[in-house]
Parts: sequence; C-alpha cells; structure tokens
Amino acid sequence: MDLRFTSEKDLQCKHCGFVKPRLDLYCYFLWEDGKWSDQRECAPNQAVPALVQYCPNCHRFYYIDAEAILIKNVNDYNWIEPVDYDVILPSIREYDNFDWSPVIEYNQRLMLMWAYNDKFYRSNSGDMPSEFDVKVAKWNLINLTQFYNDSIMICELLREAGLFEDCLKEAADAMVDEQSKAVLDRIVTLAKQEDKRPFKIAD
Repeated sequence: MDLRFTSEKDLQCKHCGFVKPRLDLYCYFLWEDGKWSDQRECAPNQAVPALVQYCPNCHRFYYIDAEAILIKNVNDYNWIEPVDYDVILPSIREYDNFDWSPVIEYNQRLMLMWAYNDKFYRSNSGDMPSEFDVKVAKWNLINLTQFYNDSIMICELLREAGLFEDCLKEAADAMVDEQSKAVLDRIVTLAKQEDKRPFKIAD
C-alpha cells in the first residue's frame, strides 16, 4: 500500500486495539452531474479517507484525523462507492462518544446528509426513508446549521429537516445578492409546498 500516515494509529481500533489491514475510503461520485442545493457536486475519481472507520473485529466505529493522511494509491483499500448511507448509518450510535474537532464533525455530518439524499432522492431507486431514517436526518441537519453563517444554506438545511416554518422565517430575514435570490426563492417555494427534497441548482 502506498499510503502516508503521520502515525499508524489510524489503522488501529480505538476500542479493541485491532489493527485493520485496510483503511476505509470513500469514492465521491454522483449519478448525475451538476451542483445541488445541499452542496453536493459531481466529483469523479475523488477518493478521501472515511472519517469514521469500521472495526471488523469488535464491530464498532472510531474516528480518525483525515487531515493527517495523504492518499497516493487507492487500489488496495476498502472502497465504499459511492458515499453509502447504509454503511454510514450504523456509526451514528458512536457519535456522542467521539471527541472530534469541529472540522471532523462538520465533514462527517455533511457526508451523512449527502448519503441520505443520494439514497432516497438522487438514486432513482424508489427507496423510501423509514421513520427512523427521517429522525436521523432531522437530527443531523439541525446539528449542521451551527456550522453555517450563510442564510441560504441554513434555510436549505431547515427545509430538508422538515422545519418549514423556521425555514420561511430565516428566509424572510435573509440578505442575499441578486444571483443568490433565485436559489432562495426556490427554497421558499419548496418550503411552502412542504417538500424536503434537494434540488439541482447548476448543470
């Protein structure tokens, strides 16, 4: 494996000490090109370390400092293609046990949002979220709002969380330029229709 670590501790489970033979990587790509309202974009052949790693020995999850890792060759690693909701979902039970930095928490929550939207809205699979899935998504989206000062993104997160009245209140106070107004208007229209689905904003 051609992978550079600041420390090999990233392969070692923080719970049981088992040393994994492979690091979990995510390959980001979309079924469609373009940019979406949840900030998801087409990113072919982009590989990044999974911030939350799965231990095959104790079947628990632990997080790593992905900024310390440089990927040189991805041929021998454990690929998760694309960012897979069913793979990420079990790790949420460990979230409260993670003493992670704001940067890592933001990225993991963003990845969970994308994975949820990919599975239930962008894949055209016909899969429907369960009541539990909806609760997880709402919890995650509410926690994501703390990382944004951008009124448009806050409105979008509130809308996708199903907090339509809060979205409309935030939108009413938003100060946006003319270029961004069309996106905000679309968010407002969908919030009034109680539609939580992300939408495409650019090809």
